[in-house]
Amino acid sequence: MTRTQFHHYIPRFILKTFADNFSLSTTVFIADTSSIYPSGLTLGKARKLRPKERPSYNINVYRVEDHTMEPTDVARAYGAEDMYRDVTEADCMKFEKLLSKHESTSATFIRQIWNEEEDLSLTRTQLMDMKKFLVIMMYRNESRRSQYSNKRFDFVTGISVKRHMDHKKFSSVQIVWFENLKWIIETPVEDIVKEFRKALVARAESERPTALLSPYQGPIHVPELEDFGFLMTETIACIWQAEAGSEFILSENCFGAWEGDIGIMFHNFFIVSPRFAVVLVSKLYLTERIEKKPLWTSWFGDRLHAFPETDYKKRPLSKDSGLATRFSHYTPDDVFKYKRIVATKEDVYKVNAIFLDARRRFLTYKSHVSMYKSLRYYDKVKKEKFHDCHDYSILRRKLFSDLNRTHPVDQ
Repeated sequence: MTRTQFHHYIPRFILKTFADNFSLSTTVFIADTSSIYPSGLTLGKARKLRPKERPSYNINVYRVEDHTMEPTDVARAYGAEDMYRDVTEADCMKFEKLLSKHESTSATFIRQIWNEEEDLSLTRTQLMDMKKFLVIMMYRNESRRSQYSNKRFDFVTGISVKRHMDHKKFSSVQIVWFENLKWIIETPVEDIVKEFRKALVARAESERPTALLSPYQGPIHVPELEDFGFLMTETIACIWQAEAGSEFILSENCFGAWEGDIGIMFHNFFIVSPRFAVVLVSKLYLTERIEKKPLWTSWFGDRLHAFPETDYKKRPLSKDSGLATRFSHYTPDDVFKYKRIVATKEDVYKVNAIFLDARRRFLTYKSHVSMYKSLRYYDKVKKEKFHDCHDYSILRRKLFSDLNRTHPVDQ
């Protein structure tokens, strides 16, 4: 009988940066998206299987449904039982193992981001693998899975899902989510991009290229393919560093939550520690074309955008080079050198406000002060800027009370 496993949708190596005892100098990364802790009375026995030298990391987890906050071991936070179990395989945990391997590769660059004394550089191949990791993080979470489990679609998306099920001969909606995820993790980046371009061509050549329903039928549900392809090919990665005195928070949707307007996502956010976020910025937003649409405005200024310095392995391109020439000039070994861009406290509170409005069940913060100020900022702007306008008064009062026991908080 296969033992029940607790599978994380936010990796433990990111979760533990929100623990007070986390230290970059003493922490060893271990790629493991799952926990061997079964539910029930066997929990104590399973805990003995963990290596003694591996410390426990507790983080603050606020449960928004019952308004409670308690320290939680990262081994049991932000996950679900058997989330990646594939009953169609002889080894039903095959996919979870593939996910762990990919996570380990991407963690190398994220650890570089954490180490502020280290320069940041990626080859073109590593950059695409990193973006693939972020895209998978956006799709693997519990809220996205429950969207399929509970058939929570708008009318057009529901039709699109049904068409894809008929095309792939799937017997249930739930299979669509898992098969989408399997294809993305198992497919090389270049093949994902090829399928994305096929979908774009099929839409452009159709009688109704602007229709919500795409005529393309491929290996995964086409709206997901278009989202993935856009993030991987039509965005620039930036590294945002929270200004001292402020910190980013976590939620189920802190990987891929976006800021934008009708027809365009300006920024997609991926939190990798309380201090750092990887932000994918739309190339369209960064071009002069955006100036022709004055209604398309972002919360965040241009100072938070910086194209990486590129070390081309072929001779330098001229300014007059066409698009085809540029594509042929690229090599997998081109190196991109990134800068950490300091986001002001207010910019950090803006990002946190997006998560606070998009949250589902859980919130995590490291700094009580920064969380309190983020809640205060959200309350100030939510009626003007957001749709859901959640009430966090209970959490805000608790934080205020806790903080006043040690030091005063600005009113």
